[in-house]
Amino acid sequence: MTETSKTSLLIPSLRRVAEHLVRNAANADIAVAEGLSASTVHAYAKDIRQHLGLPPRASRAVIAHALLGRGEATAPEPGRPAPVLTADDELLLRAIGTRSRQADIALAARIAPADLRTKTESLLSTTGATDPVHLIGLAHAWGLLEPSGGDRAEADHDQLAPPGEAEQSPARPDGRTHTARTPQPGLAARHLSRSPRRTSP
Repeated sequence: MTETSKTSLLIPSLRRVAEHLVRNAANADIAVAEGLSASTVHAYAKDIRQHLGLPPRASRAVIAHALLGRGEATAPEPGRPAPVLTADDELLLRAIGTRSRQADIALAARIAPADLRTKTESLLSTTGATDPVHLIGLAHAWGLLEPSGGDRAEADHDQLAPPGEAEQSPARPDGRTHTARTPQPGLAARHLSRSPRRTSP
């Protein structure tokens, strides 16, 4: 994934398009609203993805999460207090904001792919969101997602370790735990083999 400077900001023309993207406006509607051609909107959206370091097939929800997390766009006004989410809801919320493919969202949310649609619809109903992009916008407005966008957006390739290959470390100060991967077999041996050999005096 291409790394971009967190201090760089979108130029005004791209920021205006970004505001439409986080509200899931169609490209044709963005073109009309901004007085642009459809091809220009498409090019601007590509520039925004590249600016964020996201791949071409990043979903609108992933783009919205990255834009809002970096302060490149403003979250919609929810008009109601934040709902109480379960731990599973929060896991699915983060997965929707950081993964694009359905299979990767299900994996990150630790749910069966066949249950993803039902679970997503339930989360949309709980939050009053109309779609996943609106969900991400509301979550940022409520402070349910990290404002820094530190969830490693679009980390589809960095999937969770299968059961038995990860171990839970002690809880952090905030009460959550983080998962550490089990070292690869032979890694220490390879490391030691590179160490200079000692010779007897």
